[in-house]
This record gives sequence, structure tokens and C-alpha cells, in this order.
Amino acid sequence: MKTSIIIPTYNNVALTKKCLEALKDNTSAKYLDDVIIVDNASTDGTVGYLKSTDWIKAVLNKQNLGFARACNQGAKKAGGDALVFLNNDTEVQRGWLEPLLEKLSGEKVAIASPKMIFPNGKIQHAGIVVSNDYIPRHLYYNEDPDKESVNKTREFQAVTAACMAIKKDVFEEAGGFDDGYVNGMEDIDLCFKVKKLGYRIFYCSDSLVIHHESVSEGRYKATNKNEEIFLKKWKGGVIPDEERYYREDGFSRFFIADRNLKNRFLVSSGAAKKKSTSFRVARIVYISVYRLVFAIKLLLTLDFKTLSKKIRKVRDARG
Repeated sequence: MKTSIIIPTYNNVALTKKCLEALKDNTSAKYLDDVIIVDNASTDGTVGYLKSTDWIKAVLNKQNLGFARACNQGAKKAGGDALVFLNNDTEVQRGWLEPLLEKLSGEKVAIASPKMIFPNGKIQHAGIVVSNDYIPRHLYYNEDPDKESVNKTREFQAVTAACMAIKKDVFEEAGGFDDGYVNGMEDIDLCFKVKKLGYRIFYCSDSLVIHHESVSEGRYKATNKNEEIFLKKWKGGVIPDEERYYREDGFSRFFIADRNLKNRFLVSSGAAKKKSTSFRVARIVYISVYRLVFAIKLLLTLDFKTLSKKIRKVRDARG
């Protein structure tokens, strides 16, 4: 399957260099003849670096058009049957691409996305679920990458476009990324459009990519607006499925209840201000209890001798 790799950039030239170095080192040469970088008017030396890199095709915008429009630009210039969208804050690992392309060869499969980990090894992406409040969330975010629950290739309603392989004809049929979103949730929206067309989406645990995640300037400025757009468009058309994955993975009803409470109350202060007074009070109580339980768990992990030393240090510091 002829493949085009599309990378949108905006500043962070050091990360872009690491991204392209990893791409060249860990990808078969046959997949590197159509690597398209779409730069959104970087000001930090990125443009000069791209001009000096002779194995990529650079599209240099004169203004920042945002993630969605940059990706759509790259897709229009792509010659591949498969499009692979890749963030510039990623480092692909050896053998990353073949599992994604192999999955795309399956019946009605249109999208495949890899396991993504933070530089510290913890899980960043292992599939995206829809919680009971209809907000999409990463499944097992920041969890141990060796757990069985993140090492199974399976179907989801949505995956991340930080690294996403998609059939070009399906991408075009779905209308590409919706540029009404601002640097967030465009990928979830695309996945739901693709699902609505009758195609399947997979998380591939045997493909691995390191992701520094969301270091681009202004990444979270429009989070609330993006969620409003998403809910207005999709709330009546998607099915919450987070609990199903927990049950499938053998977790108890208490674990599921705890996750639901976290989803409900561990929201940003900005989002909380839009809620009722009773919600804000309940949120404060929950966060207080959550912190207390966390502190107790932390204390239980320390042996008495270590704890005594810490107490003495605090007393000594106070004089």
C-alpha cells in the first residue's frame, strides 16, 4: 500500500528534528518517498531546517492555519493510498508502521493507531473511549505499558491522530478534519464521521511511538470551546463505552465507580465555574477526599523508619 506521511509543524524545531531522525532511522525506505511537512508559519528556525532537509516535501504557510487545515493541506498533496498523520512531538520506534498498514488491509478497516507512550514509559494512548458524560478520554492514560489491558489490539470508536493511519479514499469521503475545532478533538470528530460511514477503527498494541504530547503553543486554549462543538455535534449520536472496556478487562464495579467519579469531578477549574453551586461544592469535597486518600496510600508505602526520618527532617528544618 503506497503511503504518505503528513506532519504538521509549528515551532519546536528541536522536537521536529528528533521526529524526523526517528522516522528515517525506524521506517523502511519504501515508505519515505512521500513525507510531507506542513509548517504553520514557524518563527524559531523550523522553516530553515525544513528547507535544508532534502528527503521531505515542505509546505510553508505564511500564517498559522491550525492543526486541522494543515493536515487537510497535506492530504491534498499526498499521493499515497494510505495517509499517516504524525505529530512533530513524536518519535516512532522500529517496526511501527507495518502493523498499522496491515490492519488497514482488514475488512472495512479504515483507521489504525499505535500504542503511544510518554518519554518516561507510561501510557499516553491505548485507544479513546467515550465516558458517561459523552466526553472522549484516553483509556488507561499514564498507566503501566506492560499491563495486559494495553497490550491487546482491538476496536474502538476513536483513536488519536497524533499518529493515525487512514485510507485516503475514506478520509476524503469523510470530508477530512473539521477546521471548526482549534487544535483539539479534530481527530475524535474524524473518527466518528468514519464510524458513521460504516468503517472500523483499531488500536494496534504492536506498534509503538513515543509521544511528548501537547507541547505546541496554545494547545489547550480552546479546550472548552472544542468540547462544546463536539457535544453539540455528536452527543446524540455516540454511545458511552468506557465502562465496557473496564468490564472486558476484568475490573471491579468499585474501580468503575471510582473512574466515573474522577471523570465527573476532576475537571478543570474553568469548566467547573460553568457548573452549579452544588456541583462546585461536591467537587471540592471529592478533591479533598481524593487528596487525603492519596496521602494515606503514600504513607502506607513508607516503612516506619523512613517515615520517622522524614518527620525528624521536618522538625529540624523548623528549628
